[in-house]
Amino acid sequence: MKIKWNSEKSLFLSRCLTIATLILGVVSLFCIPIITEWYDAISGALNGGKPIHVELNIALYLSAILGIIALWQLLKMLNRFAKHEVFVKENAVCLRLIAWCSFGVAAVWLALTFWRFTAFFVAFIAAFAGLLLRVMKNMLEAAIELREENDFTI
Repeated sequence: MKIKWNSEKSLFLSRCLTIATLILGVVSLFCIPIITEWYDAISGALNGGKPIHVELNIALYLSAILGIIALWQLLKMLNRFAKHEVFVKENAVCLRLIAWCSFGVAAVWLALTFWRFTAFFVAFIAAFAGLLLRVMKNMLEAAIELREENDFTI
């Protein structure tokens, strides 16, 4: 029995994964203090480092909130895709917000580099994702503009 994969099933899977990740993001808000205490215990034992429980809690809470906002925007965009509303301005707005959330996460983790230099790598990845999303947003806006011009052409 071979499952035939199509764009409708792919969109359904994307929406399901986004909802699951959104739920996981909300649940993670309750686990952050436990995770940071565990990290402090492990990292302090490994390198004699100063505890960063408070700073890491702040960074993770801010990142989680920005991530939840980004996932909510992604879900809104995927729901529009399901209605065959692809080249609409609202999707470009969603991509813009998701990109700014990525840049926000990058800024949070860049600030955390004062306590742990390895946070720079998370900041770099988040900034790179934000940059890619900005490029995609610009491409979508150009496609929307072309579609609008095409709609007015006889």
